[in-house]
Amino acid sequence: MKRGETRNTLYARILTGAILLFMAAPVWAQSGGPAPFKDFQGYVAWMQKNHKAPFSVSSAMLPPGGAKALLEAQVKAQSADAPNTSATSNSYRNVKVNQDRNPWPKTDIASAVDPSNSTGWLVMALDYRVNWSRMFYHVSTTRGKTWTDDMLVEGSDPNIGFIPLTYELFPGLSFDDAGNSYFSALSGNAIVDFTNNYINIDSEVDVTPGLDHGTYSSELPTLIDNQPCSGMISGPFICNGTVNRPLNSTDSNSGSPNEGTNYVYYAFYCNLPTGGTCADGTATIPSTGTAILESHSPAPGEPYSAPALVSGSLTNAQYSDMVIDPSGTPHIFFNDYTNAPVINMWESTFSGGVWTVSKNPVVSFVYNGLTNANWAFPDSGAAAPGCGIHGHTAYCAFSANQVAGGNLEATPSVYLASVNVNTGASAISRVNNDPFNDMKHHFFAWATATPVGAVYVGWFDDRNDPANTNVQYFVGKSMDGGRTFHIQQAVNDVPFNPCLGFPGCEFFADFNQLTSGPDGVVHAAWPDTRDGASMQIWSQTVLF
Repeated sequence: MKRGETRNTLYARILTGAILLFMAAPVWAQSGGPAPFKDFQGYVAWMQKNHKAPFSVSSAMLPPGGAKALLEAQVKAQSADAPNTSATSNSYRNVKVNQDRNPWPKTDIASAVDPSNSTGWLVMALDYRVNWSRMFYHVSTTRGKTWTDDMLVEGSDPNIGFIPLTYELFPGLSFDDAGNSYFSALSGNAIVDFTNNYINIDSEVDVTPGLDHGTYSSELPTLIDNQPCSGMISGPFICNGTVNRPLNSTDSNSGSPNEGTNYVYYAFYCNLPTGGTCADGTATIPSTGTAILESHSPAPGEPYSAPALVSGSLTNAQYSDMVIDPSGTPHIFFNDYTNAPVINMWESTFSGGVWTVSKNPVVSFVYNGLTNANWAFPDSGAAAPGCGIHGHTAYCAFSANQVAGGNLEATPSVYLASVNVNTGASAISRVNNDPFNDMKHHFFAWATATPVGAVYVGWFDDRNDPANTNVQYFVGKSMDGGRTFHIQQAVNDVPFNPCLGFPGCEFFADFNQLTSGPDGVVHAAWPDTRDGASMQIWSQTVLF
């Protein structure tokens, strides 16, 4: 698919009917038509009902500026009747997701909508309420108006008699098109016995099936990968490899040859000294190298494949995310740091049982960090790709100070890589529309795309605070294939200081997923310190 064809398809979804939204009110009046349409779908339904000729969108185009005008008209029309807004101020009223009332922080948001039921929204987060970090998940069957509150089972370590592991990190979740859900996480040990001079820090990737459209989770997690790492505090210590940052994706494309397949992917660090080689499943990783691995199961209850190498010959690969195209082919985007400070984002495609890395990077960029004196939390995850897909075009959001050798910014902006997964052709656009190099910070971005081709990106942004201390969660919308984001605004109703929710500002987040459902509704959830003392999860259905 060529870039122009992508744009034409997208405009075709909007259609020349958009022109009527702002230019043809007299036509409605003359024909006795309805009141002004609140959305494109309403216009399509009216056209199909009232016109004799078949309704076709194959070559429809908007006039110059039409996309921006359509978006502005939609926001104005929708906000007047939306249940979560005030018609006078168009302000949001967010909903708290976690239902406990204690101050332990919650962060790292995974989010997914049930393809078999658009009202079902599932959020999973790293939660410290039981002292050690554990995974809690929250289910809404009311599009985010109400939420449940449950804890996910942790992994059990086969190296020490299947004793439950100490903590969990990195939430990941997905649905198939039948409503089966999957929860993934990294489980780890933190056993230190000073009396007997013993330490155990085993790491493990697990995936847990969800029941009843994600409402419940199984008590039996499935072990994907386990790496022993233990020995004497002062003395011999064996830790050949560690696993890190797992996520999972499921093929929810009805009719796909891989329909229902769940994929789990993660980083593997080889800790062996120079000259050694780590082996994991069918993959080999050189000493001191990092790689992306993947394992998959064809259906609920079926076994997972041996871990396979995704990142090819690249040996400093980290931060991965997957999209699955309509034909059922999975594509993993990941970063490689071999040429740091230049970071290369690559695409790897699974075909014929083999992962093949693209011939050229999707994008080369520099990320120099937030460098904000008001914050101290780690932020390297802001450079990670957060991806969505529409048709055969993937959209991956990330933060960067410089892209493809262009102008350098002192603070990072959010960028979007739009990638044709058939050809590998990519285009890069800046998402946040505040002035370039204005000393503002934009980070932890994630992209999603709706069935009609609208592209949304969510990120944290301090543009509205002169002191660069308080942030807001912004969402931007593009109707031209991710080239421009004319509409972008904060969706949280209270700006907040991200340092207030974790002691010493030691942590805020690694990633924050934005998601959308089959009905085109976009949902945002984020960690938030609006109460001035703790970090809780808040949410909002995006209204534009």
